[in-house]
Amino acid sequence: MQQKYQEQVKCVYTDPPYNTKGDGFPYKDSYKHSSWASMMLDRLSLAYGILRDDGVIAHYIDENEHILASQVLSAVFGEENRVGDVVWKNSSKNDQAYVSMQHEYLIAAVKNRSKNKGDWVEKKEGLDEIYAAFDTFKKKHGTNWTAIHESALGWYKQFPESNPIADSKHYTWMDELGIYFPDNISGPNFGQYRYDVYHNVTGKVVKEPASGWRYPESTMLERIKSGLVHFGKDETTVPNNKTYLKNTEYQSLTSIKYRDGRVASKALNAMFGEKTFANPKDSDLSIRFLKAYKTVDSSIIDYFGGTGTTAHAVINLNREDDGKRKYILVEQNNYFDTVLKPRIQKVVYSKDWKDGKPIARVGISHSFKTLRLESYEDTLNNLTLKTDAHRDIALANNPDLQRDYLLNYFIDVETQTSQSLLNIADFRDPTAYKMNIKKPGSEEQSLQAIDLIETFNWLIGLWVSNIAAAHSFSAEFEREQDPDLPNDQKTRLICKRLKVDDKGDYWFRLIEGYTLKVPGDETSKVATLIIWRKQTTDAEKDNVVLQKFLMDKLGISPRAQTYDVIYINGSHTLPNPVIEGEKTKVRLIEEAFHNAMWSGE
Repeated sequence: MQQKYQEQVKCVYTDPPYNTKGDGFPYKDSYKHSSWASMMLDRLSLAYGILRDDGVIAHYIDENEHILASQVLSAVFGEENRVGDVVWKNSSKNDQAYVSMQHEYLIAAVKNRSKNKGDWVEKKEGLDEIYAAFDTFKKKHGTNWTAIHESALGWYKQFPESNPIADSKHYTWMDELGIYFPDNISGPNFGQYRYDVYHNVTGKVVKEPASGWRYPESTMLERIKSGLVHFGKDETTVPNNKTYLKNTEYQSLTSIKYRDGRVASKALNAMFGEKTFANPKDSDLSIRFLKAYKTVDSSIIDYFGGTGTTAHAVINLNREDDGKRKYILVEQNNYFDTVLKPRIQKVVYSKDWKDGKPIARVGISHSFKTLRLESYEDTLNNLTLKTDAHRDIALANNPDLQRDYLLNYFIDVETQTSQSLLNIADFRDPTAYKMNIKKPGSEEQSLQAIDLIETFNWLIGLWVSNIAAAHSFSAEFEREQDPDLPNDQKTRLICKRLKVDDKGDYWFRLIEGYTLKVPGDETSKVATLIIWRKQTTDAEKDNVVLQKFLMDKLGISPRAQTYDVIYINGSHTLPNPVIEGEKTKVRLIEEAFHNAMWSGE
């Protein structure tokens, strides 16, 4: 993922394991502070590399590691790129000694302040309820604006300060143009504009602001004519500007969010029809942040996927605004199959659920791919040793030799043919590479095929544009005279004919796409062709069939400019022009696979 997504991701949005000293959370969550910090430092360092220059990282944390989490985030991204914490009040519990904690944090940083100016805005909460209430008032009172105002004042009183609707309680007036609040109309510069303004009903000169009017007289008269000035009952009150709710629906991203943590749990339980997971994050809250971060048509990564809240939010947000956001989730626990994956399937099918059944079948066009990555246990389980009786006897009789041998020689040499350490010999048939894979949640293992094709695409950072169907062929050969051959050779083998044959000996699959020479730079695309084939025991036949298939049947020549790089498994005799100094255009998959797999060593 590092190779493909280097400097490609707009947002890393995640919920790492909290250091809560053991509360049933599926992750190990009783780290020592230093161990927890090391884990997060490792993850954040990797996240830094995949973020675009205008990228943002945000992750949740509670009070146990808030200070340390902030320090680690600042260490990786720089204190100058920290952009503030959001406090999520998610509880009203009162069951702890000293101070009962009722909130968590979302801490954030941008990769580069000069590339991300932070113009993050969000739509005010409760607008639908406010508009609906005023519609009711208008139906009841018509154009009696004062009566509507009195109804609005009474309606707002039901909401406590913690309710987002209370943030808009100053919008208590209405006219033909909409809901508004009377805003300050005084001038910013003392005494700049002074003139008489007449009350719209009494016709008398109104009280003037102490610092004078905000607008020149001509502008003021035009605003009064357009109904944009709010007058008091008589001339003794200073008039106000009308600031309309429809023109101020958005505000800067605010640092305090009120959202009962039980809402997310209830929503997830409604989707599955039973209690599924404790304390999932809130997808609606996630939507608000992903909107503010301006993630439309970009990639979002969550490397602590959990129950799939980030994917849930991305899908619903795309459903809402027709965005083309993509998500990547990484998860290691067995609830990947029981919660995360089915949750994504369900939210694609319908937005709303009750008792495990969809309320309305409003689906969205969507596809996702799941990849199972080799685990540490899988690697150990697939280590194999060379058989050597003399070695075993020597080691058994010499403890010092055994120690030195194990530390300095054992892993590097004796396990080289292990499947988990890349057994190049098995690349002869790319469909037959197998490993013993541990089943999640048990010690049971099963022999499973490994997708070398998909793995190689990721290792070289390939953006796939086309994966051709695999085709098998049978071949006819003949030998022809060739005067250019050495004296001890009279003829060369040619493939006279290739015929599509499901039972044929010769199998090919082509992958087309591109890599980026410069990470994040779409103008630096390297057009790439990958040719996978099954090799037989006759290398000469394999190579003439390859030439026939590629150059004659498909019309692809390594000398042409169609592709910048061509990868093939197994040795070959294709023409191979040199590009970029000493690099050849046609390259061995095995060599590239090995170099990419061990590039971090």
